[in-house]
Amino acid sequence: MARYTASADDVASGTASKTILQITNPATNPASHRIAIYGYRVSYRGTASTAQPVRTLIARQSTAGAGGVNVPVAKLDPSSPDSAMTAVKGPAAAWATEPTLGDIWSAQRLHPQSGMGEFIPLGDEVIVAPGGWLAVVVVAAATVDVTAQLYWREGH
Repeated sequence: MARYTASADDVASGTASKTILQITNPATNPASHRIAIYGYRVSYRGTASTAQPVRTLIARQSTAGAGGVNVPVAKLDPSSPDSAMTAVKGPAAAWATEPTLGDIWSAQRLHPQSGMGEFIPLGDEVIVAPGGWLAVVVVAAATVDVTAQLYWREGH
């Protein structure tokens, strides 16, 4: 099973949800092609130690949104094929219309001068079926630089 990762950077500010990194399993993929998200990392580079925590979400999205730019995908095993079945987009500044938030899989409030990462145990991964979207979404009251990264397997 091929493993991949992608990351995106952006600046988040205001109180609206901002999609930093979105992974799509195109509806044209066969029903048997599922994407298994097995890890994520999010880090912030804020400037004020007294700034409010940033709401950090790993969530499904019910619409793709409009815009976004393609994000390069890296193979974790150089002998794996290129990821031809997954689309990855970001960052928040590139969205003309923000995707619609769906089910929230993980929600944390993180200090804007910190970050976190999690690797999900085998068998407990978050599955993205064909026609689905999953994203790293943030809500920040103060301006803060964000880096988001997702890890996934294809071909379940």
